[in-house]
Amino acid sequence: MVCIFASTASAAMVWTSPGTDLRRRLFPRTTPKQCRYPSSIKKKLLRRTTATLGSNPARSHSKLQPMSFAVHNGEDEEFEPRRLRENPHPVKRRLVMGLISAVFCAQKNYGHVAVARAAVSKRVRLKDVENPKLQEALRAAVAGDLENSERIFTELIEEDPENASGWSNRGSVRLSMDKFDEATADFSKAINLAPEAPVPFLNRAIAYEALGYYKDAIEDCKSAIVNDPEEFAAWYNLGNVDVKVQDYDGALVAYERASALAPGIAGYRLKQALVLFQLNRPVEARKLVEGLVRKYPNYAEAHAALAAILWSEDRRSSAEDQFTEATIREPLYREIGWVNTALQWPPSIVQAMENFLSIK
Repeated sequence: MVCIFASTASAAMVWTSPGTDLRRRLFPRTTPKQCRYPSSIKKKLLRRTTATLGSNPARSHSKLQPMSFAVHNGEDEEFEPRRLRENPHPVKRRLVMGLISAVFCAQKNYGHVAVARAAVSKRVRLKDVENPKLQEALRAAVAGDLENSERIFTELIEEDPENASGWSNRGSVRLSMDKFDEATADFSKAINLAPEAPVPFLNRAIAYEALGYYKDAIEDCKSAIVNDPEEFAAWYNLGNVDVKVQDYDGALVAYERASALAPGIAGYRLKQALVLFQLNRPVEARKLVEGLVRKYPNYAEAHAALAAILWSEDRRSSAEDQFTEATIREPLYREIGWVNTALQWPPSIVQAMENFLSIK
């Protein structure tokens, strides 16, 4: 998803027509199967939205019309589109899943992803966001026409090379196109133009991770945290890369911080539990995941993880029940190759799941 200083690691947009009030669009009515969003998360997102315009929601809404987006439960399979499950690329998966960082409002028929509070810069100008060519680029990206979107963003950059959001957006498009080196260069340019913004660091970290440059990815996550210590996506991404380099103590700290800052995102707590299991703290891990499946009964990944943990404790009947709950929602949990590739679980929980599946 193309973003203007919004983390592609944490954005998942649902593009709809305007017509309801700001709060309702930001937090769509949930069905019985969906989670409720804690008031702390709602307030933070609303604050980030209006801080960009320097006004209250009513004045912002009178001039601009933000589009809807869905707030997702981290790695919750209940909300995950089928096309993502069919494409197990772990970096791309995180480009779409997770909680939205912020929303920038735009006129007429198209919404724009936007700026976290700390990412607001004098270089991010309202006239840039209202630019018809920018809207065209975003329409192309939403429609999946990434090559056209990339071309238009390139034209925008040529017209105004000092526009940091243009570089950041083109980098996001290129990231979705697997052009990781080019995306890295674009994010670097955006960082040079707006070094106080956390989100270009976050997106460049994703590119570095995809390229296997884990040390650089960790440094970028930490830079994003310095710019905004409350940017929960930065802590979450830091935990993911820490797992890649087998720094499980560091990953636990990062996931705990992400969970504390965004308690409504179930995926953060699941990652925390999986690292606890990796650190040989299975009871704590199990209790945490048991809480998740009680609160989010349609969370397939949590059911699968709990099945593996229970099997490791020789609680076979309970493990079978949890695995059934998982595979009803996602049959791919029967395939250890998919689990290992798509989910980025730490090795201990992967081994526990493999032990379970070998009996199956």
